[in-house]
Formats: sequence, structure tokens, C-alpha cells
Amino acid sequence: MKRLLCLLLIGTSITAWTQADPPIWVHDIYRRINHPQELWHTGFVQDRLKTNEDASSKLRTMERDAINQLAESIIITIESETQTDNINQQQSGNDNSTNFRQKIKTATSATLINLDVNSYYDPSTGIVYAFAAIKRSDLSNYYQKQIIADLNRIETAIEIIRQHIIAERKSSARSKIKEAKDLLNDVRFYRTMISVNTELNESNLQPRREDELHRALEKILIDFNMDIIVFLDCQFEQKDSAHDAFENDHGILCDIIMQALNENECIITADIKEADFILTLITSTTQRSGGNDIFGILSYYANVKGSLYDCTENKYLVNFNILNDPNVYAAGRSPEDAATKAFKLPALKNMIMEKILHVIIMN
Repeated sequence: MKRLLCLLLIGTSITAWTQADPPIWVHDIYRRINHPQELWHTGFVQDRLKTNEDASSKLRTMERDAINQLAESIIITIESETQTDNINQQQSGNDNSTNFRQKIKTATSATLINLDVNSYYDPSTGIVYAFAAIKRSDLSNYYQKQIIADLNRIETAIEIIRQHIIAERKSSARSKIKEAKDLLNDVRFYRTMISVNTELNESNLQPRREDELHRALEKILIDFNMDIIVFLDCQFEQKDSAHDAFENDHGILCDIIMQALNENECIITADIKEADFILTLITSTTQRSGGNDIFGILSYYANVKGSLYDCTENKYLVNFNILNDPNVYAAGRSPEDAATKAFKLPALKNMIMEKILHVIIMN
């Protein structure tokens, strides 16, 4: 819904009415006769101006409310008609690619130059009105053009994906596959928008071409390994006796990050040759307090230097250093106890995952 509101707001032609006589569109009979539901999507709101409320600001708010109501009418229409379509398909046993249709709550951003928005403040009554309208046929024409444009983009994306796979640029291929899948979803949405707003012109919508591109992408997905495979290179770095809480590599952080990656659908490998990414984590500790002051508190920081290397692109994507961070220390009965607690703090795991996860997924 938010994205649909954006698309409606971008191309509006707004007229704020301030003439003495109310415009004719404030009357329900006029709107019903001149903007019938089978031809138009509309939104109409009215409210009373509060004491000390600015009329101009209220007009703008009402215009947005009218657009919001118009958007809701589009969504309600789509929900109603696609639900009926799904029932008919189930009864007929038709299980084709249009089964994606469901309650559509969001829309793809667009520029609609034919959206008409009007507002009016009646100072004699203190009532503020706003009316938004767009022809169903204008929506359909716009989305028909979007279908053709996106089919062209999908065709180009599939060719680029194949080139990436041949060149063993796995991360780039994965990113382009996601782009192509998103475009296909957009095309399906556009087709739904058209079907509920006007009669379909199948020759212009190119359904066969969409099916062919869908099958081509599906074949790539079958042949291409989409798994995100990560090799973890965990190391331990000693500073000096005053700051080293551990004598040997404790491995605490490595286990925590391994579990976090698994939870985010990454596969951990012990063979570096299989990896898409190499995540290097070098841990160390710093004594924060030695327990010799009046408070007698022994505490340590958990430190980590890290890097994320893309094996297919042969480049480092992320480098970071978490050192003596005020959110990553803990107290304990011994150096090992304090440092262990520090490395187990959720804050440290979250810092690392925020730095690497979105890069892994998007590449």
C-alpha cells in the first residue's frame, strides 16, 4: 500500500479550490454520474477545520487522504476479483503460473500523469473537501507499457546471468538472478492490475514471451547452485600477559558466528576451495579492569578484527575492527570467565552480522 501511495503521489495534478461557491465534485451525485466505479478509481474525503488549524496545511493533508482512499479502492478491487479468479481456477483444476495471485498489499512504484486531485475549503461552513480520481484505462495503459519494458529487462538480465556463470562470477550471477525474479514478480503484478481495470489485450501483453523467460530463468536456477557457501577462518591473537585472558584459541566467537550464518541460510564449509566467501575472524582480549581497585572488579573486552573476501570476484568486500568497544566487555571471577562472557554478548554477534550479512546476501 505504501508503494502504491508513492506511485500515485508522484504524478499528481493538484488544484486547491478556494472559490466562493463549492465545486460541483463535492456532490455525491456528480461523482457517481461522472466517475462510475466500472471506469474510475476514486477517493473522496471531507473534514471540519479545527480552531487555529491552518487551512492550506489541512488541504494538503486531505489531498493525501483522498489519494489514500483511492489506493485502498484499487487494492479492494484487486483482492475481490483475484479471489474470485482463484476460486474459479481451483474449480476448473487450472494450476498455471497465475496462481501467484493473492491479496496484493503493495504496488510497484510508477509515475501516473493522469491522476487528478482536487481540494476545497468552504470558509462559511469550515468544511474541507478533497477528491482524487484516475481512469482504470489509464492505469491499464501504464502497466501494459511497464510489462513490455520489464520483459525486455528480464531478457537482458538472463543473458547477463549466463555470461556471469560462464565467467564463474557467482556473486554477480546471484545478484542478477534476484533482479530477474523481482522483475517477473512485477510483470505478474502489472498483469493483475490490468485484468481488474480493463479488458486484456493478450497480443500486447506477450504472455508467451513471459512464459518463455520464466522457463529460461527456472532452468538457470536448476543448473546453477544458489547456495551461499562460507569458509570461516578463525584465529586467535595474543597481545601480552596483562591483556591475554586465554592461553589458547578459545573458539567461542567462531561457533557463535557459524550458528548465526546457518540461521541465515548460509552453508559453512571446511573446504576453502568450495567457498563463495571467506570470513576471517581474529579475536583478542583487552583487560578493562584488573580487580585491584576499590571496587575489586575484574573485566575484559572482547575484540575482533575481521574481513570478508569474495572468492568469485577475488576481492575484499568488508574489513572491520571491534576494539575495546564499550558494549562488548564483561566482568568475571577469572580472566577466562570474564572474556568468555564478553565474547558471548549478543552485541558482539550483532555488530559482526550487521557488517557482513547484507553484503553476503546482496553479492
